Amino acid sequence: MSQAAQIFKELDKNQTRPYYVIVGEEPFQISEITSRIKNHFIKTDSEAAFSYECFDGETGKADQLLSSLEMLPGLFDGPDSIRLIRCDRFDKFSANSLEILKPYFENPSTSTIFLIVATKLDKRKSWVKAVQQKGILVEVSEPYDREWPRWQGYFEKKCGKKIESPAWEKCVEFSGKSLSLVWQELQKAATYVGNRNTITQKDIDDLLSNSMRADIFKFAEDVISKNKFQVMRGFEALHLEGESEIKILSILVRQFRLVARCQKLMKQGVRDPKVLGPKLGTHPFFVTKLQDLAQSQTERELDRGIQLLAETDYFLKTGQTRLFEGFLTKYLSS
Repeated sequence: MSQAAQIFKELDKNQTRPYYVIVGEEPFQISEITSRIKNHFIKTDSEAAFSYECFDGETGKADQLLSSLEMLPGLFDGPDSIRLIRCDRFDKFSANSLEILKPYFENPSTSTIFLIVATKLDKRKSWVKAVQQKGILVEVSEPYDREWPRWQGYFEKKCGKKIESPAWEKCVEFSGKSLSLVWQELQKAATYVGNRNTITQKDIDDLLSNSMRADIFKFAEDVISKNKFQVMRGFEALHLEGESEIKILSILVRQFRLVARCQKLMKQGVRDPKVLGPKLGTHPFFVTKLQDLAQSQTERELDRGIQLLAETDYFLKTGQTRLFEGFLTKYLSS
């Protein structure tokens, strides 16, 4: 998160850039960075109403985005007024749309901050090079194994609690090494310990003993295998237990990606669980199940599932769909 730390440091000094580009699919870091940027520039409801706009690269129009980017401060805005324009899924814009926006990248407005969020970018494109010269580009992803210890301090500061190392390690493992899920579990733990300053392993054990870990991962396996009856039962049970759709979707995304990576490695001749485990970032104990799932699905089916999950993630977070209608019915009916 070094580039993100640079953004935070500059904002603390009131140093700003015309562009901030966040690239990747890891939702926790995207949320942390974009929230920090928005909170720096947009502090009141009136500022949000008049100085903040959101666009979408797949459904939005480039000419409308350009008009917003070039809009001058209003009559009642102060001399230092700043507009913040955010565009999600920017990589969905067509080549023609990027051509429309090209003049702005060459000469950005001094009164506008352009916040771009994309799953992936071609760094060879001229607009990306222009952004990198005047702005800052941050690539986000789930941490590698060697990077997880550094996140412990970040979460301790964020939740205001000291986290014992065994508690941290167990929370990370339980959450499938997903930053978003780690944060969800630590929020529960912080509430659970109340006024105590430390989250212990016993606290995590107590919380996990009442969790749906086995069921939620079994549910993900049933979805990938398209065991329709079991999926419907599992989904109902998870809802009755109060599991959030965002958490369920995060588990599904991780499992689909693990199976897809396992399938790719197996095609390359890597089949020993002791070798696959470290390459996949999971315990060898779980590799056999991943291999079974990888062999039962085609590459096309897994790719389609991952694409559907990405679309559902966006529409779910913007309140435009639910997990059942947005993903499960579409994936299971194919």
